[in-house]
Amino acid sequence: MKMNDTPRNDASKGTSYNVKKDQTVEEFLSHIMQGKSRTSIKQLLQKGAISVNNRTINSLQEQLTAGSIVFIGKKPEPKFPMPKGLRIIWEDKWLIIVKKETGLLTVGNNEDRKHTAQNYLNAYMQFKGEGECIFIVHRIDRDTSGVLIFAKTEEAQFRLRSTWNESVHSRRYIAIVEGLLDKPEGTIDTWIDENKFTMTMHISREGKGKRAITHYKVLKTIDGYSMLELELETGRKNQIRIHMSHIGHPIAGDGKYGAQTSPCGRLCLHAQQIKFVHPMTKEVMEFTSEIPAEFNKLFKNKR
Repeated sequence: MKMNDTPRNDASKGTSYNVKKDQTVEEFLSHIMQGKSRTSIKQLLQKGAISVNNRTINSLQEQLTAGSIVFIGKKPEPKFPMPKGLRIIWEDKWLIIVKKETGLLTVGNNEDRKHTAQNYLNAYMQFKGEGECIFIVHRIDRDTSGVLIFAKTEEAQFRLRSTWNESVHSRRYIAIVEGLLDKPEGTIDTWIDENKFTMTMHISREGKGKRAITHYKVLKTIDGYSMLELELETGRKNQIRIHMSHIGHPIAGDGKYGAQTSPCGRLCLHAQQIKFVHPMTKEVMEFTSEIPAEFNKLFKNKR
């Protein structure tokens, strides 16, 4: 062990040294990095890879005092400031899987084209130098939380969207609905159409619009509310919200479709899980997101 240094190694971060006597940075580094040229040492400084007492330094002539801690290691990569309400849970060179919180749009609308998951991920891609934009694969409502898939390439988007029904093995949601259901599980099978004037969805007669199928199972109940697990067999716009309202048990907090209460201060709908075949690698992927804390809190004293 050299008299003027006591290294402490951390392979994932770098190496720390205790300075034993007063000297310049150049003198200290020349001693512990014998064989390295002065140019090599200066390059470390320029990269911000040398700090003294947690302060990055940039001069070889800076004076060190006995007891100082010199750290030599790579400067941490800058991190993209992902906004509150959006978290990346997995990515590769083709896809990004995120968790979106309630209140954040998936894509822009006439009222807001800036504060969206798509825009933030566009900025993230540009920050990493991986492209100018992200590609939409599917959406969930602004007030619905949960798991979303985005594509990094147009080819990945096209492959997944064009084979969506075959590629997606399951999509599971968690919802809190008003009232207690008569059956512990069941299937809702209707036709859903869109009003072209109001742009709202509604139950329609058979053969008009698109067929929509939702399977449900009751997980928990308390007086006035039921927590459901819902599996989508089809993926129509507002399908779960319309189906729950149709059977007389609208999703809590969903005033648009008939809810009278809002026990969690939000639309009580969460995209908990999606399982699909990766469009490029053909691997079966499954991603889940925990049930929101406010949902569980409501059922803390469940029957």
